[in-house]
Amino acid sequence: MGRVPRAVLCVQHQDDCPPGYVGQRLVDLGAEIDVVDARHGRLPDPRAYDLVVSLGSDDSAHDDAVPYLSPERGVLETAIRAEIPVFGICFGAQLLSRVLGGSVTAMHDGPEIGWLAVQTEDPALVDEGPWLIWHLDAMTAPPGAVALAWTGRATQAFAAGRTVGVQFHPEVTIASAQVWAAHYGSHLAALGIDPDALLDEIRVRDTESRRRAHELTDRVLQRLGFSVLEAAERG
Repeated sequence: MGRVPRAVLCVQHQDDCPPGYVGQRLVDLGAEIDVVDARHGRLPDPRAYDLVVSLGSDDSAHDDAVPYLSPERGVLETAIRAEIPVFGICFGAQLLSRVLGGSVTAMHDGPEIGWLAVQTEDPALVDEGPWLIWHLDAMTAPPGAVALAWTGRATQAFAAGRTVGVQFHPEVTIASAQVWAAHYGSHLAALGIDPDALLDEIRVRDTESRRRAHELTDRVLQRLGFSVLEAAERG
C-alpha cells in the first residue's frame, strides 16, 4: 500500500466510545477522520476510504436484533471484499470476527474488566500490556486468522489479511472512562471492583496509555500495509 491512510471511516456506536487516542494518532499522521454513528442513518460506502475503524459498544455483536448490526456487517464485508483495511476495537473486533467466520458468545462466568496483561504471540505487534480490558462477550479468532493475544479467558487480538481486531481498549481516554465508571458503578461494585479505584488507575496510567495507544496504532497500520514511519518522520 505504501502510504498512510488519508481518509478514515470511524464507525462509532455510542457517545462514550469515540476514537480517542487511536483517532488522535491517526490525525497526527495526517489522516482526515469521518466519525459516523451507526445508530443514526445510513453508513457511508467504505470504498471511499483508506481505512475503516469499528469502535466499542454496550451492545452485543452476536445479537442480530441490534438495529445497526446488519448494516455495519455490510460495511465491513464490502471493505474486506474491496481490500480496504479494517481495524476493529472491542465490539468492532467482535463484529469483525463474525464477518470473517468467527463467533462471539456471552461470557457466562462473568465479564473481564481491569488492567490486565495478555499473552502475546507477536509482541512486536501487540505487547503484553497491561491493557484496559472491559467486555462481557468473548470472540474467537476467525478461520484462517492469526491469534495474536489472549488472556486465560478470551481472545484479545487477531489478524487476518488486511484486518486486525483487538478486544481491549487502546483508545480509552479519561473522559470516556469517567462515563463508564459512573454508568457501570453499581455493576462494577457487584463484581467486587471499586469503580473509583479503577478510574484512579486510568488517570495514573493516562500518559502511558496515550503513548502505548499511539505505538499500537502505528504497528497496526504497518501490519495493514501503511508506511507509518515515513509519515512520523515528516510530522
